[in-house]
Amino acid sequence: MVCKVMAERGRCLIGVDVGTTAVKAVAVDECCQLLAEARLPLNIYSPSRGIFTHDAGEIRDKMFESLRLLMKKLDGRRVEAVGVTAQSVSLVLLDRLGNPVYPVLSHLDKRADLAAEEMEGSQGYIGRKLVGNLVWLRRHEPNVYAKISKVLDMKEYAGYLLTGRTSVDKLWFMVEDLERLCLDAGINPSLLGEVQTYTDVLGYVDDDAAKRASLKPGVPVVVALGDSLAAMIGSGVVEEGDMVDVAGATEVMATLVKEKTPHSYPSYISGLYMMSVSPPLGLMHKWLVEKISPNSDYTYFERLAEHAPPGAEGLMFVADGWKMTKDVGGSLVNLTYCHGWNHVARSFFEAVAYELRRVVEIFEQVTKVRRIVSSGGGATGFVTKLKATVVGKPFQIPEIRETAALGAALTAATATGLFKNLAEAASSIKIAETIHGESQPIYDELYRRYLATRNRLGTEG
Repeated sequence: MVCKVMAERGRCLIGVDVGTTAVKAVAVDECCQLLAEARLPLNIYSPSRGIFTHDAGEIRDKMFESLRLLMKKLDGRRVEAVGVTAQSVSLVLLDRLGNPVYPVLSHLDKRADLAAEEMEGSQGYIGRKLVGNLVWLRRHEPNVYAKISKVLDMKEYAGYLLTGRTSVDKLWFMVEDLERLCLDAGINPSLLGEVQTYTDVLGYVDDDAAKRASLKPGVPVVVALGDSLAAMIGSGVVEEGDMVDVAGATEVMATLVKEKTPHSYPSYISGLYMMSVSPPLGLMHKWLVEKISPNSDYTYFERLAEHAPPGAEGLMFVADGWKMTKDVGGSLVNLTYCHGWNHVARSFFEAVAYELRRVVEIFEQVTKVRRIVSSGGGATGFVTKLKATVVGKPFQIPEIRETAALGAALTAATATGLFKNLAEAASSIKIAETIHGESQPIYDELYRRYLATRNRLGTEG
C-alpha cells in the first residue's frame, strides 16, 4: 500500500555509498524499483607502502555531484529521505570551522597499527582503528592533532555535509566500549560528535547542501549502518545462513548467524549477529587492470582470464593477509617463462574464488550458508560463474547491484517510518538471476594447493 501511494505521488528514496574507489548513489521507489543511479570514481592515494588516504574535498564534491546527477534523472520526483553509508573506519579530521586538517585516513592505512596493538582491553576492529589513528596522530603529527575539533568516520562525514550535524555510531559504543577506549588513551570522546543510531534521523538537508545537491531543503537524512551491514540490507539478507559477497574495492563477505562469536556484531535482525570480513581484493584487481589492460579496461582483463585454462598452467596468485588490518598486495607463485598476462588474470580471479570458499568454510563452522547474494561492480557473469564453480554453491544476483547504497536508502525509509523495520525493508529486494557453477572437480585439488601455498607463505587472515 505504501508502495502504491509513493508511486502515485511521485516520491522516491535516495541512498549514497562513499566507497574506497567510487561514490555510488541510487534512487528507488518504495518497491525497490531503480529510478536513477550514478557512479563517480574516487581517488585513493598510496605514495608508499601502508599509506592510503583520500581528499576530503574530492569526497564532498563527488557526493554532491552524484546527487545532482540523480536529481536530473528524477524529473521532479519528491525525495522522501536520503540515507548515507561508506567505507569504515576512514577518518575525516576537521577543525572548529569544519575544514579538513589532514588527508582522510583510509581504512586501509596501516600507520597506526603499532598504536592499535598497544591498546589494552580492545579486541574489536573499529575501536583499534579509530582510537589507534588518533593516538598515532598525537604522537607523530602533534600540530595537526592540536587543530582537530571534529573526528568523523566517512559515513558520518557524508551526513555532516548534508546537514551540518556531527555524529558517531551508537553501535560502536555498544559493542566496543568506545568511550572507555578514548578515555584510556587520553582522547576526549566529544570529538566524535553526538551518539546516533540508524533508527535516528540525523538532521535535514540544509540550505547550502540543497544548492550543491539540487535537493530541496528539509529532506530527512539518516546515517545508515556501515557499508557491510548496509549491503546485507540491500541484498535482501534476512535469515540465518544468508550471505553476501559484494565485489567492490574491498570484497565484503558477510553472513547472519545466531551464535555470538568473538568477531561478530549485532545485526539489524533481532537475535542475529553478523560475521564479516572485507579483504581489499578489488583494489588489487584495479591495480592489475591498470597495469595490464589498455585504457584500464576491466572487460579486456576478464577476456584475458577466459583464455587461460583452470589452474592458469600452475601460476598462483596469493593475496596478502587481512585478519585485523588489511594488507593490499599479493604474490605470484610458480611464475615461469611460459606464462602470459592471461595466466596472471586467471590466477587472480581464481584466488578471489578460493578466498571466498575459505571464508564460506569458516562461516560454516558456525552456521550452514544457505544462499549467497553477489553484487557490486565486480559481480560479472564470468567472475560469478567461476565463484559458483569453486565454492560449489549457486549465487543470486539482485536487480540492483549497488547494494550498500540501496541498503542506505532502505535504512532511511525505515527511520522515517515507511517500513516497520529493516527486516521488512530487506524483504522487498528482488533477485534478477541465479548463477550455477560448472562441474569441475579439478578445482577441489587446485583449492587444496592454494591453501598449502598460502600456509607456506605464512599468510594470515
